[in-house]
Amino acid sequence: MNFNERLKPNTEFMIYNPSDFEKSHLNVLNELYLPLIHQDAAMAYIYLQESSLHHGTLEIRFHKEIMDELNMPLSTFSALLEKLEGIGLIRTFVSNEEHDDLFIYELLLPLTPEDFFKDPMLSLYLYSHIGPNAYKKKKERLTYPMKPKNITEVTRKFTEVFQAGSGEGFTVPDASFKRENVSAGPNLDIEDFDFDVLFTHLKGTKIDRSFFTREVRMLIVKLSVLFNLNAYDVKQILLSSTTQYAGIDMEQLKYEARRYYQKESRGKLPAISKPQVAEGETEQDSYIDRLESISPLDRLNDIRNNQPSDNDLKLVTDIIARTSLPNGVINLLLEYVYQQKNGDLGYNYTMKIARDWEDKGIRSAKEAYQSIMDYRKQMNAKRKGPKDRQGERKPSWMDGGRKRAEKKEAEQPAPRKEAVQKTAKDDPEIQKMIDDFRKSR
Repeated sequence: MNFNERLKPNTEFMIYNPSDFEKSHLNVLNELYLPLIHQDAAMAYIYLQESSLHHGTLEIRFHKEIMDELNMPLSTFSALLEKLEGIGLIRTFVSNEEHDDLFIYELLLPLTPEDFFKDPMLSLYLYSHIGPNAYKKKKERLTYPMKPKNITEVTRKFTEVFQAGSGEGFTVPDASFKRENVSAGPNLDIEDFDFDVLFTHLKGTKIDRSFFTREVRMLIVKLSVLFNLNAYDVKQILLSSTTQYAGIDMEQLKYEARRYYQKESRGKLPAISKPQVAEGETEQDSYIDRLESISPLDRLNDIRNNQPSDNDLKLVTDIIARTSLPNGVINLLLEYVYQQKNGDLGYNYTMKIARDWEDKGIRSAKEAYQSIMDYRKQMNAKRKGPKDRQGERKPSWMDGGRKRAEKKEAEQPAPRKEAVQKTAKDDPEIQKMIDDFRKSR
């Protein structure tokens, strides 16, 4: 269940914030997190941090306050909350009491620059978003030099300076004090990767289970998500990054994962059987549901027959990093542009549509499909009616395909008045998308 669907203006919430949000944390948020979560999500996070200072500890409030203070509907706040949860800056809890409708937002401090750049997922997303030059400058700006070599520490110990008191009547406090509640990075669990299958693959090798500390396991989870690695893939990179005596070298593991992905990502994908269309479900619905269930990288591989170009990979990476569009919307976007441009996934054209759909708040492949249909109806009406009214506003990406659409329309018989495009059956382009989708699976 998506608990955020329960949000109403009168839904109660409290903020759990045992840490102090200081200037150094704000600097890291602006430098490293802002390019990934964008301005609105960062603003919502700062608002929750600041507002917790002006209310009582664990004070119960209403979401109506968030709507008024941030001047946004709850649907927008919910979308921003998803970003903050995914990036690891907020943890959300709900009360299990029968008659309670209470959300608890636990605020986590941003990672230190060192931990951020050492995190393979965050550092790669930042790199792909801002490019190598800006990435290098940020890293240099946030790096502090090492201490000089050939030095000896002469710091005095506590016992050399202070004398302990009698301690009569003293007990060690067990209260919960304010503390540094720091983010652990992207919100992932060890259970997101099947280590039992990995250990089965590792039988007969010199890689011992004792090498798999919690830190190593979490790194493997992140790499498997980032590079779409299965247990066999992970085995291959472990063989190149593990020694019998030193164990698993985590830096080498990250390096080998990148190399393996660059070498193997264009190999064949597992065959997936054609999903059965449920009773009462149209062929179009089945197609859209399938787009919702696969990753954009998998869909790109299908479209390009497992040979995507570097520009294709950059396009998909940037759409994921620079927008909040869900996978289903991105997949339909790739399908649409591929058909409109005869197989050319133009970077600027595709990004314009992506940003337009994000501005419209499109959150599902079905909504994206409806947006395409509405646009086509609008274009058909304009061709049949008067010329565009001066000053009429329309998304910039629409201009790019208009001349092509008009030329195509001129080459075909004029549609009958009542033939409104509503389904894939009535729309040859959408039907072609579905047919191509079948062939590529």
